[in-house]
Amino acid sequence: MTDAAASRAPFVHARQVHFGECDPARIVYTPRFLDFAMEAVDAFFRERLGAGFYELNADHGIGTPFVRVELDFRSPVTPRDVLATEVRVARLGGGSLHLALTGRVGGRVAFESRLVCAFVAGDGTAMRPIRVPDRFRGALQPDP
Repeated sequence: MTDAAASRAPFVHARQVHFGECDPARIVYTPRFLDFAMEAVDAFFRERLGAGFYELNADHGIGTPFVRVELDFRSPVTPRDVLATEVRVARLGGGSLHLALTGRVGGRVAFESRLVCAFVAGDGTAMRPIRVPDRFRGALQPDP
């Protein structure tokens, strides 16, 4: 681990939950949690790599499709809440990235997620696996 990685603060993406994201039980509709996780990862990529999903694809010719998704629900979230999602790099493989996310409302854990994405090159119609580009590897080292 580099000194930079050891001193790097955890990445946290905060967002207000909206009424339209809830179901008749007045809590966040279950599928929205994957949207929240993807939104946090996009913000994480923007901060760490200088490019979000769209820019990676459109400007760098790199896709990052998710090949595994796990979500564990710990407590309900309502439109009164600000959801703060911490994104950590759990493992960096040759061509994959394993992320661990924890969504919190205040000190309460709302959800936990494990996501794995593959790095691919292509034009959007055909994808082929690639190694995580060297220019991004330093920013994607596992968090302490």
